[in-house]
Amino acid sequence: MISRRHALAAAATLLWASSAWAEPTLGLAERRAIAAYRESRYPAQEKAIQEAAGSAVPVEVAWDQLTMPGDAQYYANPDYFEKTIFEPLAAGLKAIGTDKIGREALQAKLKAIRIRYDEKTAPASNYANGLRFENGVLDVNWRPFANVADFEDRVAAVTAVLEKTL
Repeated sequence: MISRRHALAAAATLLWASSAWAEPTLGLAERRAIAAYRESRYPAQEKAIQEAAGSAVPVEVAWDQLTMPGDAQYYANPDYFEKTIFEPLAAGLKAIGTDKIGREALQAKLKAIRIRYDEKTAPASNYANGLRFENGVLDVNWRPFANVADFEDRVAAVTAVLEKTL
């Protein structure tokens, strides 16, 4: 039979071990860099997405998931967020809204956009697998700062998913 003291010691050891191997948290440099990005560059990206959608659709960005420890110096680089996530998303929405039917479908059915990055489920290159459109929410799960040259592939993925579901 295990004593209460031994059980508590074992639990404390497990808690310490799990925290030692937990995901790293963002440091001060990353928090400062993302705050600067959100203030200086992101408003133009959000505006471009909303203009492409044809309405002021809410854009929710999970910054804590998109920002990665050690990458603070890259956040202001257009290749980090803009060329890999925000600009292809806006271009895909714009492609959908090139005619009246597409604009009306976006305005009627697109209620929100959620942008995030989940390392376990984000695709490496099959970008359509990182998109879901359910209950009016377009969920974008793409890795920032990866495969920057795949701009057109990302645009095509957004367009294909929306054309199929709108």
